[in-house]
Amino acid sequence: MPEGEPATTDDGTYVSALPGVPPQGSRVRPTSLLLRVGVPVGLVILILLAFMPALDAGFVHWDDDDLLLLNTRYRELSGESLHWMFSTSYAGHFQPLTWLSYTLDYALWDGSPFGYHLTNVLLHVLTALAFYLVVRRLLAVAPGESGIARSAPYVLSAGLAAALFAVHPLRAESVAWIAERRDVLGGFLYVAAVGCYLRYVGEPPGAPAARRRLFYGAAVGLAVLSLLSKATAMTLPFVLLVLDVYPLRRLAPQRAYGAVSQRLVWLEKLPFLALAVWTAARALHAQAEGGALYGLAQHDTAARLGQACFGLAFYIWKTIWPSGLGPLYEIPPREVLLGPMFWGSLAAIAVLGGVAVKARRRWPAIPAALAVYVVILAPVLGLAQAGPQLVADRYSYLPCMGFAVLGAAWLVRALRRGSWWDFPHRRPALGLLAAIVIVALEHATYEQADVWLSPLKLWKRGVQVSPTSPVAHINYADALFANAAPGDAAWHYEKGLELNPHDPVGLHHFADLLYQFGDTEGAIRHYLRSLQVDPNRPRACLSLARLFVDTGQPRLALRVLRDGAERNPDAIGLIDYLARVLASHPDDTVRNGEEAVAWAKHVRDARGATDVPALTTLATALAEAGRFDEAVATAERALLLAEEKTADLHANRLRKRLRMFRDDQPYHLGP
Repeated sequence: MPEGEPATTDDGTYVSALPGVPPQGSRVRPTSLLLRVGVPVGLVILILLAFMPALDAGFVHWDDDDLLLLNTRYRELSGESLHWMFSTSYAGHFQPLTWLSYTLDYALWDGSPFGYHLTNVLLHVLTALAFYLVVRRLLAVAPGESGIARSAPYVLSAGLAAALFAVHPLRAESVAWIAERRDVLGGFLYVAAVGCYLRYVGEPPGAPAARRRLFYGAAVGLAVLSLLSKATAMTLPFVLLVLDVYPLRRLAPQRAYGAVSQRLVWLEKLPFLALAVWTAARALHAQAEGGALYGLAQHDTAARLGQACFGLAFYIWKTIWPSGLGPLYEIPPREVLLGPMFWGSLAAIAVLGGVAVKARRRWPAIPAALAVYVVILAPVLGLAQAGPQLVADRYSYLPCMGFAVLGAAWLVRALRRGSWWDFPHRRPALGLLAAIVIVALEHATYEQADVWLSPLKLWKRGVQVSPTSPVAHINYADALFANAAPGDAAWHYEKGLELNPHDPVGLHHFADLLYQFGDTEGAIRHYLRSLQVDPNRPRACLSLARLFVDTGQPRLALRVLRDGAERNPDAIGLIDYLARVLASHPDDTVRNGEEAVAWAKHVRDARGATDVPALTTLATALAEAGRFDEAVATAERALLLAEEKTADLHANRLRKRLRMFRDDQPYHLGP
C-alpha cells in the first residue's frame, strides 16, 4: 500500500493516512502534563518576545490616522455608533467587530497606541494557540483517539507548526500595524471555526447528536464573527471541503469516518457558502464605495493574471526566505509585470503543480496544503484589485498555515519512523535543528516588528525595499517633514511626483511643505493640481481653504469649503472649519450665522452630543445668528464637559466666550 493511503485492519478498523500515526485502538502513551502545558506556554513567550517592539510603537499614519485619530465615531458605544459600525464601508472595509474591538481599546486605554498594539499581540497569541490545537487534531485525525493528540510527538510537532506560523517575519505587518487588527481578530475566529468543525467531524461513533450539533453550530457562529472582522472568512467553506478530502477523507471513496453520506458533507457547507457569497458581495461594495477598486482600464486582465501568478510564487518564496520585507510592494508598470517576473513566477507555479500531482498518493498532505494556500489567497491575488499593492505581507497570515502543518507532519514522521534519519541521538539532533530555525525566525521577526516602530523608520525601509514606489517616497517624505527634515522631505516629494506626477496625496502634502516655507504660489498650484486629479479629496480642500484665509482671501476659502462639504458630507473636519469661518471671521461680509448653525449642527450630530469642540463651534454659530439664549446653554454644557474631562484649554476658551454670549455679544476673531 502506498504511503498516505488509508487502510483497514482485518476487522475493519481504520488506520490513519498520515505516516507514522498508530492505528485506532493502539496503545499510545500520553506525554506528561508538564510538556502539554509547557509547549503552549513556551509558544506564548516566543510571541511576546518577538513582538515586543510593537508594544513601544506609535501610530504609523498609514491608515492608522484615518481609522483611529481623525475618525471619532467608534470611540463611544451607543445605538448610533453601533448602527454606523454595522453599516459603514469606511476606508473600504466592512468590519463591525473590528470597530467594536477598537471601541474597547479606546475605553480601556484612552486612545494610547500601546493599548491598540497590546490587543493586536494578544489576539495573535490566541490565533497561535488555536492553531496549535487544530494542528494536533489534524495530525492525529483518527476518530476517538484523543490519546494520540496528547502524545509527545504530536504535542511537540504541533508546537513547532504553531511557532513556525506565529514568529515568522511575514506576520509582523498583521500584528504590529494597528490598522490591520482585522487580520489577527478575523484570523483567530477563522482558526477557531476550523477547530470546531474538526471536533464536529471527529466525534466518535455513539457520541450524543446534541454535542455534534453544538460543535457544528459553534463553527458556523465563529465563521459569522470572523466575517464581521474581515472578509477573508469567505474562503472557509472551500477550506473545509479540502479538509474533507484530506486528511478527513469524507469525500474519498474509502472514507475515514465510516458511512458518512457524501451528500451530507456537501449540505453541511451550505450555511458557510451562503455567508461567503453575501460577504464577497459586501466586500466588493465596500471597496467600490471607498474608491479603492481598480477598473480594467487601470489594470487589465493580462496584468491581473500576471499579478496572480507573481503572488502565488511570492508568499511561498518569502515563507522559505523571509528577507527584503517592506510595507508596500507597489504594482509595477504593465511591461515589467508581464516580463521576466511573470514567466519566472509561472515556471515556479508549474513546478509546484507538478510536485502536488506527483505527491498526491504518497504525500497527499502536500497537495492539500497547496490547495488551502490557493483557496485562502484567491481573493487578494488581484483578480478584483483594490489599492496599489502588488502583494502584501499581511495577505500571508492565514494562507501559509498549511506549510507549517507540513513541517509538523514531517517532524512526526521523523520522531516515529526510521529511514535515513534513523541514527543515534536522532531526537536531540532534530530538537536542535528545530531550535535553530525558531531562533532565526524569532530574531528576524523582532527586527521586522521594529520596522513598524514609527513612520520614519517604516518608510525608510519602504524606499529601501521599493525604490521605484511613488507611494513609499511620498510617505517617507511625510515622515521626514513631520520630523523637521524639510530638505530631505522635499527631495522625496519630488522623487515620488517624478515617478507619478498624478498622485493627489503627494501633490497635496508637497503643497503643505511649500506653504509652510513661504512658497504660497507653488503651494496653491500643487493644491489645485491635487484637487484636479481627485476633486473629492477633503483634506486638500481644507488645506487650500486655510491658505486662502491666512492670505486674506476668505471668499475663495468659502467657495472651496462649500464645494468640499457638498462633495464629502462625512468630512467633518472640513465642515467644522467651514462653520467656524462663517461664525467668527472678522469680515462682516463673510460671516453667515444661520448657515454656520446648520453646518455646526451637522458636526455636532456626527461627533456626538458630548464632543466639546463641536459644541463650542455650535455655540459660537448660535451667537452669530443672534440666538444668545441657545448659545449660552450650549456653551455652559460644553464648559461642564470640558471641566469633567480636565480640558483646561477648552475650558478657558469657553469661559471667555460664555461671558460674551451672556452680554449678547458674538465672538469674532481679531482682524
